[in-house]
Amino acid sequence: MKIRSFRYLVGEGFKNIWANRLMSLASIGVLIACMLIMGVSIILSLNIDKALGDLSNQNVIMVYFDQKLSDEDCLKSFEKVKETDNITADAATYITRDEGLETQLILAYGEDYTEEEAAVFERLKQNGNPIPNGARLQLDDLGKFDETIKALEKVEGVDMIQSHRDLAVKIYNIRTTVNNGCLWIIALLLIIAFVIVSNTIRITMYNRKLEISIMKAVGATNRFIRFPFLVEGVVLGVMAALLTTGVLYVVYYFAVQAIKDSIGITPIPFMGMVWSLLGIFALIGVVLGLLCSAFTITKYLRKEGSEFRAI
Repeated sequence: MKIRSFRYLVGEGFKNIWANRLMSLASIGVLIACMLIMGVSIILSLNIDKALGDLSNQNVIMVYFDQKLSDEDCLKSFEKVKETDNITADAATYITRDEGLETQLILAYGEDYTEEEAAVFERLKQNGNPIPNGARLQLDDLGKFDETIKALEKVEGVDMIQSHRDLAVKIYNIRTTVNNGCLWIIALLLIIAFVIVSNTIRITMYNRKLEISIMKAVGATNRFIRFPFLVEGVVLGVMAALLTTGVLYVVYYFAVQAIKDSIGITPIPFMGMVWSLLGIFALIGVVLGLLCSAFTITKYLRKEGSEFRAI
């Protein structure tokens, strides 16, 4: 395609938007509304996922080694535990008998325990510490909780495993439900936006049906006729993406302030998501605009565009 033709066709695309500005504004408005709900769904999903991730990090598994084993053998067993699938090796912590006993002291009396209370635990340490060596573990994927427990039970030297299975299952189910719900919402909104933008471009085509018929009569190719409508769809999508990001920033700012003041939770900073959101919106807008334009104009040219219409 020649540069002159390219400029002409791009200009025609912008002219289409201006000539049908009311419908173009309606399309942009619908796209912004859909993208806003998509953005809210994405941000909500990310924040809930972060909150659940923090909670899941607190949902640790305690592994206790056989008391008959020496400290050296317990450390060997700990290394095998770290190599178990689905265990976060970097977060695994080995806890000695003495550290475990001190933890029990703090749990029993608090950090401000007296010397007499400390003496009780000191006697326990000297007379044979009843607390075994152990390890504090975290899982990469809570969905594999039961499988991981079974694998840990098979590790040589592991005597007992303490976990909060019910909490882990609840966290996993909530995270899965939220993510799936957001995906369904996004899919539904994409369908709605596709229908609205397609109708806008269809109206533009019918307003220019005489011009299209004349262009066909003088030998214009379908690609030449289709190009301005593709430009129109892309421009509408990009404009909607930019405006949506701006509106979402304002909405998120006030929402964050309200949340901070009421419950003291610190959400994910918007600037940490802005480029990802803008990229997602731009991609959705461009792809949606191209698909709507290509689908609508191709269907029109196949059924009606080949006929010369004088009225």
